[in-house]
Amino acid sequence: MAAFRSGFGTEAAGVVTRVGCDVTLFKPGDRVVSCQAALGAYSEAHNVAEDRLMHLPDAIGFELAAASFLKGLTTQYLLRQTYKVKADETFLFHVAAGGVGLIACQCAKALGAHLISTVGSAEKATLARNAGAWATINYREEDIAARVSELTQGKKVGVVYDSVGKDT
Repeated sequence: MAAFRSGFGTEAAGVVTRVGCDVTLFKPGDRVVSCQAALGAYSEAHNVAEDRLMHLPDAIGFELAAASFLKGLTTQYLLRQTYKVKADETFLFHVAAGGVGLIACQCAKALGAHLISTVGSAEKATLARNAGAWATINYREEDIAARVSELTQGKKVGVVYDSVGKDT
């Protein structure tokens, strides 16, 4: 186990204060981010298993790390474990202008896949495209199924990620 003190009011990132005798990857003073759920509301210090910590580069602030780490893990789970997205594959990701979606756009682009994002506005379409979305569909103005068919030349997509529900 390693103990770390939370930074700037976050529970998921901070500085290691102590390590157990079996801890080999971390030392006091290391900046870390944790992927352990439910660390404890409003607590300032946490004891965390070594395999639940990752080193945090100095260039990334505690608040950004805490806000984005779980979103990144969620994206990895969706695109690599729930359904393994492949290079040149086209898939649909509803509302990819949100936290998880923007990371998904970047990951899809890095994988060489074609992420089609639904969005609710022109501004959100720009965000998604700038993050790496291959195409966007404004669900308030366009028929999603018809636009997907047009973008894929009548083919289906292998997977659709939908965290919205009713509107999409």
